Amino acid sequence: MTVVKYRNLYDTVGFQNQQIFKRLYTTKKFLCDEFIYGGHWLSLGASALVLSTMLLLRIPIRWEFLIVAYLCGLIIYGYDRYKDVAIDSVNNAKRANHLKKYYRFIPFIFMGYGIAYFVLLLYFGTMESVLFGGVLVLIGILYTHRLKKLTTKIVGFKNYYTSFSVALSVVFTALYCSYQLNWLLLILFVFLFLRMMIDCSFCDIKDMDEDRKHKLLTFPVVCGKDRFLTILHIMNVVACFPIIIGVVLHVLPLFSLCILISSFYSFYFIQKARYEQTDIRSLISYVVDGEFTVWPLLLFFGGILA
Repeated sequence: MTVVKYRNLYDTVGFQNQQIFKRLYTTKKFLCDEFIYGGHWLSLGASALVLSTMLLLRIPIRWEFLIVAYLCGLIIYGYDRYKDVAIDSVNNAKRANHLKKYYRFIPFIFMGYGIAYFVLLLYFGTMESVLFGGVLVLIGILYTHRLKKLTTKIVGFKNYYTSFSVALSVVFTALYCSYQLNWLLLILFVFLFLRMMIDCSFCDIKDMDEDRKHKLLTFPVVCGKDRFLTILHIMNVVACFPIIIGVVLHVLPLFSLCILISSFYSFYFIQKARYEQTDIRSLISYVVDGEFTVWPLLLFFGGILA
């Protein structure tokens, strides 16, 4: 009887431990999926962009603004993915299935993001940055609501629009930090626009078949995959020139050149896409979407060397 009693107790404890590990694994998987598919990875890149801008402008780092940029990214990227769940059910089932787990709560989550975003802007920022921050969010939502269909008429419209919107983060940072508008901001704007064009255009590769079916004029559809990747390599080289010009004109510090190491990062994923066995969606989700998170590290390292 005693042996049976202890055996039953052992089995009960073992079952409970198994259930605990199962719940921990499920929770861990949910959090990992949320980080990637919920827009947090991309939003972290938005924070990295404004941090890099502060370093390049050589102005004091406003740490609370990193949270503002993060929330801005969550609102824009998250809203776009929320509205595209039905389309993603076909094109990107993993992301769609994850968002469906809490789909009905997403509007309330966005409301929380929005309140936190504007509270921080009103408390820490300038009135110009509050207005500009509102315009940035409006631009992001407007594309999802009204302007997506223009890609059926204008080649690469989504890429121009998105790249322009992201490049405006340079102006947003300047307004928030009360930095005067000058030619240096234009150099950084052009650099960021070109870098974003590479990343944003590259992401269209994953939906080529679907875009062709819906007659969307994305660059990969119009140019063909191989020629498009060659064009991206050329753009990757051209994107280096604004920073080089800024250093030559002495408006950017010498350590700014370290950020050009990111061109090798882009070279890697562009070249990787040429292989048929490459999982493009995973390459985009984990590598391409994380490019900007590397920039502050490169600049910190460059600053130490300088």
